[in-house]
Parts: sequence; C-alpha cells; structure tokens
Amino acid sequence: MSAKADCLVVVQARLASTRLPAKALLPVAGLPSFVLCARRAANSGLRVVLATSTEPTDDALATAAQQAGIALVRGPLDDVLGRFVRACAGLSDEAVVVRLTADNMFPDGPFVAAMVDEFHRLGVDYLGSSAPVDGRPYGLSAEVFSASLLRRADAAATSAFDREHVTPWIRRQGRAAISMQEHAPANWSRLRCTLDSFDDYARLLRVFDGESDPIGVPWERLVERLAAVTPHGHEPRCPFRAGRDGRVHSVLSLGTVQLGLSYGIANQGGLPDDAQAAALLHEAVEAGITALDTARAYGRSEQRIGALLSTGQRSRVGIVTKLDPLAGLPDDAAPQAVRDAVDASVFRSLHALRERTLDTLLLHRWGHHGAWGGAAWTRLLELRDEGAIQRLGASVATPAQAIAALADPHVQHLQCPVNVVDARWREPAFLAAIDKRPDVVVHARSTLLQGLLTLAPVHWPELPGYDREALGRLLDESVTALGRLDRSDLCLAYVRGLPWVDSLVVGMETIDQLHTNLSLAGRPPLSADERAWLEQRLPALPLELVDPSRWNQ
Repeated sequence: MSAKADCLVVVQARLASTRLPAKALLPVAGLPSFVLCARRAANSGLRVVLATSTEPTDDALATAAQQAGIALVRGPLDDVLGRFVRACAGLSDEAVVVRLTADNMFPDGPFVAAMVDEFHRLGVDYLGSSAPVDGRPYGLSAEVFSASLLRRADAAATSAFDREHVTPWIRRQGRAAISMQEHAPANWSRLRCTLDSFDDYARLLRVFDGESDPIGVPWERLVERLAAVTPHGHEPRCPFRAGRDGRVHSVLSLGTVQLGLSYGIANQGGLPDDAQAAALLHEAVEAGITALDTARAYGRSEQRIGALLSTGQRSRVGIVTKLDPLAGLPDDAAPQAVRDAVDASVFRSLHALRERTLDTLLLHRWGHHGAWGGAAWTRLLELRDEGAIQRLGASVATPAQAIAALADPHVQHLQCPVNVVDARWREPAFLAAIDKRPDVVVHARSTLLQGLLTLAPVHWPELPGYDREALGRLLDESVTALGRLDRSDLCLAYVRGLPWVDSLVVGMETIDQLHTNLSLAGRPPLSADERAWLEQRLPALPLELVDPSRWNQ
C-alpha cells in the first residue's frame, strides 16, 4: 500500500510553551517554525493539517496557518486527543494517521512515507520513534497508527495524561513497535534537532543558515549539518541501557561532589572554577549523560549545578540529590524538630538547584529511614505527595541496608558502593532482593574506590589481612588477560557488566576526565564468564579496605 493512500499527517502545536514561549512562531529559514515543519512533511505530496487549540493565545498561530495555506483544526487546549479526532473526521477507519509535533522540523515527506510503509509491513497497530534507542537524533520522530484505533482511544481514554499526550492509550492497547534506524552512525543518537530551548533555537538557525531549499532538503542532509554545528557532534553518545523501570539510563552518571568539595584520594586538581565546572556540566549533558549526582553535604555542588546548568540542558538530565546528614539532630529529637530539619534540607536543595520539584531525593544515611520513630521518612513521603519530590530512594553502605531499603515499596532509587574488589554485592540474599524490584533504579558509586584502584599500591591503606602489592599485581595481570586498557577500564567494565546496575556514578572535575571516562564507557563491558573468572581470582579483602568510611579509622 502506498504511504499516500488514505493517510493524514497531523501536526500539533500551541503557543503556551513554558521553556521557550511562542516557539511555534519563531522564524527558522524565513518561516515560522510550525510552517516549516508542516511544509517539510508535505513536500512529497502527503496531506497535512495543523491541530491547535481554541484558546485566544493560539489565535496568532491559526492566523499564520491560514496565511500559509495550511489546513487547520482547533480544539481544547489540554485534550489534544480530541483535537486529533476532529482533524481525522473525514477519514475512513482504515486510514493511517501520522502524528508530528511542530517543534520537530527535520521529518520530511520521504521520512514520514518510510515510516508509514514500515507500519504496513510490520502489521502493527502503532509505530513510533524512541530516541536514543532508535539510533536517530532526538526530534527526528513520528508516530503512526490507524484512524480506527485513534477513535477507540478517544472513546476509552479518560485520564488527563492520556488525552494530552494522544498515544499512551494506543500504545498500551495495541501491538506497538519502535522504528529503528538501521546502520545509523554512532554519533546520531548524541544529536538533538528539536526546538525546546533557546540553545536548541540557536543550533537550528545554524543548521538552516544558507540552505537554499529548507523545505525540500532531505532530512539526512540536515542531520549532517547538525553534526557539523554541534560541539563534539561527530563523537558517539555515552552508551545507555534501557532500565528495568522502562526508562533510558546512560551507563555513566556524573558525580558532582568534586564541584563542591576538594574530594577523593586521586583528586590532584582541587575545586574547579565556575568556567571549568560549567564546561564540564555542558559537555556531560551534550554527551548524553542522563543523571547528575549531588547532595546537600557536597559543599557548593547543588548551588553550582543550579547556577551553571542552562535551562535547555536542565530539561535533558535528571538530578539525584541527598538529604542533609542531619548530624545536629539528637537521637531523641522531637518529631516536629525532625520535620523542620527535613523541610530545611529539601527546600534548601530546591532553592540551590533553582527547581520547584526534586527529581530524586535519597536518604544520605539509611539509618534515618527508621530513626526518630520514622519521622524523617514520613515527612519525605508527605513532601513527595505534595509535589516537592518526584522519587525517593536511599544511599546505602552495605547489602543488609540495601535489602532493608528494597523491602520498602516507596524506595524507587538505590545507590550503593560496588566495585571489583568488594565481594559483598555478590551475596545471594541481596541479588534475590534486587531481582524482586525491577522498578528500582540502581546507581553504583565507588566503582574506582574513590580513585584508589587506579593508583600504585604504595598509595593504598596499609592494613592487615591483605597484601597490597600482590593485589596490585593481580589486577594488572587481569587487565592483560582480559584485554583491557588499564585498571580503570577493568573496573568500569566489571560493574557495567552487572545486569542489575543501571548506571555508574563517577566523580569528575575536568573535561579531560570526562572524555577519558566516556571513551572507556564505549568499550564492551565484561561478560558473565569474564566476571566469574575475575571474581574467582580475587582474594577476600578486609572491610577496612573496601569501605572508604573506615580508612581513617
């Protein structure tokens, strides 16, 4: 079946954007951005209609569409599903509907037609894009489904979320598939071609600058131009994995304690200045890192993230912070004093990060979960329900603490110290507990044992119960035997290979360190057989070595 046969492309747009107001009318290549989007989608003959709202704020959008000769349908602001049904009123049930959003100007007629053809070939009910999984730049996307299924969704979907986002009900009820870009270059998934922030707008202006045919230029050529104007645009994205929670997680998360404190046994450079910190944060986000790790106790880290991360970058990365250690609260503190201390920590984090809600907040001390009669945790649950926090979790130090945390259904994020020389995280009881909670995101910290494992054994703590020189030789021999580059590569590859770890929190204070770690992250993780071989070679080590909190004791 031809992609043009009984097919309608519906472009949704509105002017009430919060991050970049009226972005649909911003000029790109001499046209309002929504007009460029619609005309590119129609450049091979497909029918296109704009679906906007009946709100007075969108009158200017409707006028511009009429002046540009673009078919127009208007409907409720938040009921976008209802708008789509109106746009498709004249279609048969067998007709195909393609959903585009006006902030994505790269899709053209051939791109849409190829997705429609793939939809028919696969025989699914829904076909969509999903960057970075599909290998395409973020914003090179479309969704394809039948008019019949759209009408069923309109009749059955009642939640505000389903009606605002159009396709969630369709994806849940039908046979859904992701359209994959076969043989896509490794750098494509690092790129971003949507219009959601001023940074995006400046980038898109450079892409289209000097283009003689902005409506007809093939989308592949635009991606080439995008790579050329994007810093490090020809470098691959930080590898990622689809987490058991259904979200995409970069295999590296940026640990930012070094942005607030001179931290780590291997830290020789001290605290970076604002320009260095801003460059590090910017490049981490551009490289595809999906999480920044910080805490109230990390000095100026939260404050610097809030001040130095641009609005456009902030929308692309999650921030994991931690509750104040509450060291000033006595064991017999009154419940109200505990609640006040929790509030002070949470709202100071919000103020420092310049946010209205915290993405993820962890207990910095697992003992605070049950301390003071549970008053601290109870208050955090209330703050989550009030919208000040999205997800709660815990930073733990031992497998026993992790097992206890996993037993609480409200814990959705776990951070634990995992590295190649610490055998505690191989205990069957912990592995069974984590297997039962696929909804929990797991971040591993201390993968390099605060950098200790990269240093010569002479710098390691001199403790009874192990031979530091022999352990150093064993690690170096393992590097050679497993074909790794160095100890950093060995340590990162070991933890990345663990199936229950979503991301590794690695502290960095320089761009060079970031690029080195990104390069190592692009190498294959250790296989199950390689991990088993390595684990059998490593001796049991004293807790005083594998637990940095005991080094000064």
